[in-house]
Amino acid sequence: MSAAVADLAQRSDAQRNRRLLLEAAAAAFAERGIDVPAEEIARRAGVAKGTLFRHFPTKEDLVAAVLTDRIGQVRELVAEIAAREEVSLTAIAELMERAAELIAADRSFFDAAMGEAKPRPGLHADKLAFECELGALLARAQAGGHVRSDVVGADIAMLIAAATSTCALPQNLRPDLWRRYIALMVDALRPGETTTLNVPAPEITEPCHPAPSERR
Repeated sequence: MSAAVADLAQRSDAQRNRRLLLEAAAAAFAERGIDVPAEEIARRAGVAKGTLFRHFPTKEDLVAAVLTDRIGQVRELVAEIAAREEVSLTAIAELMERAAELIAADRSFFDAAMGEAKPRPGLHADKLAFECELGALLARAQAGGHVRSDVVGADIAMLIAAATSTCALPQNLRPDLWRRYIALMVDALRPGETTTLNVPAPEITEPCHPAPSERR
């Protein structure tokens, strides 16, 4: 085996292990909280504990990586829908439902991680890029008269989060309950006779410079 082939195989194994660790960590965090031992995450991923620490030296690194990965997945949905010729309310509804489906399984993790994760420039940049991309997509739907004009991208993100919060309750026996609230929320986005929103929308305080998702 040549050195180049061996190096490629090594990188491929590293990428596979990283993906296994991210998925194992997300599942473990959602089930047991972010204090789950590193040994448990490595066991679930089927790798050695040392492999976990080579990819993520600290628990904070791992938590931030899972958050970034999930944001990246939702950004990919935004990009997919943005590539369409027309963006209507139906497209916004599809985005909300598919994004909620991604987030719902990890809702408990998100709630815990967002309270514990320390500010990181990379994670902040990804969140800002997501809000900017979502806002641009929404603006296209509004320009076509498909969505009420007084909502912004951050509103859509908040609505998705609100709908999926129904999955975080331990006593909830309806893991698909979020679908009911997404449907109600989509109806509230329709243009026409609407209730005035007396509270200003969340503002993006930094200029939008969306960058391609850097999921690995």
